[in-house]
Amino acid sequence: MNRGKPAASLLVAWLVMALGGCAVPRADPVLRTSPVWLADDAIYFLRQSGSDPIELWARDPEGAARERYVASHEDLPDPCGGMDELFRLPDGRLGVALDCDSTRLLAFDPAARTFDRLGDLRSRVAQVTLSGDLSRGYSAGVSDRCWSLSTIGLPQGELAPTLPELTCAAGASARSPVLTRWGGLVFAATRDRERTEGTDTRRWSVHLAGFAGVPFKGIGPTFQGLPDLDLSPDEHQAAVTATRFGRSRLLLVDLKDGESRELLSSEKGLAEPTFAPDGRHLAYSDLRNIKVVSVPG
Repeated sequence: MNRGKPAASLLVAWLVMALGGCAVPRADPVLRTSPVWLADDAIYFLRQSGSDPIELWARDPEGAARERYVASHEDLPDPCGGMDELFRLPDGRLGVALDCDSTRLLAFDPAARTFDRLGDLRSRVAQVTLSGDLSRGYSAGVSDRCWSLSTIGLPQGELAPTLPELTCAAGASARSPVLTRWGGLVFAATRDRERTEGTDTRRWSVHLAGFAGVPFKGIGPTFQGLPDLDLSPDEHQAAVTATRFGRSRLLLVDLKDGESRELLSSEKGLAEPTFAPDGRHLAYSDLRNIKVVSVPG
């Protein structure tokens, strides 16, 4: 052993302390987004540490400490880009959207741990919901801070504008689409025009399309911020994350009468609510963590 000179790492530490400080490595932030409560024992989400590639992980609903790695970019069939969004498929599998030149849609089977390619959309979209036979659905895309809905046709990936009164050309925005089992559509929309950069201050509300023969209608309270939405398993209420009076909030909106209940509020941003299969709990992301809250009966 060479006792005449300290090792390089010890020398660096000695120099730092001699100069009056301690070197503490800064940990890369870990982001957890796009949760989907797919099964009783698993909430799937996207996890990214610092600038590392995004990975697919899952956690036990009973404990945030019990997280497990599921898949990475190398596990995808013919990967064209990174994993960008997760969504629930009606057949019980997990939908995965890849950020490519357009958007590629995959289906992940948790039991077999395999991915199937559903199709490539004709352009990039940010949110997706598909019908029971996986042949059609809706997407939400954004351009210059304006959100609009499009119908999806698979496997060719055709996209067509829908609900012309709620398009960017009409001065409106619509996002967070979720299809019901019988073909109705629940989403968030605003008719306010975007006026300033920065925080979204437009008035949004939950909207229904195809219910009781009505093309679309708004229900419930108005809120600000870009809302995310999920539909309860019994399809009677929507969970919405949005901003009201300067705080991020998690709301429940009854789809029959528009009555709303607030489950929690926070100074942190709340996003991407997802119902448990039994409807008794909700998970959501605050970007750093996936958290769970009970739904009152």
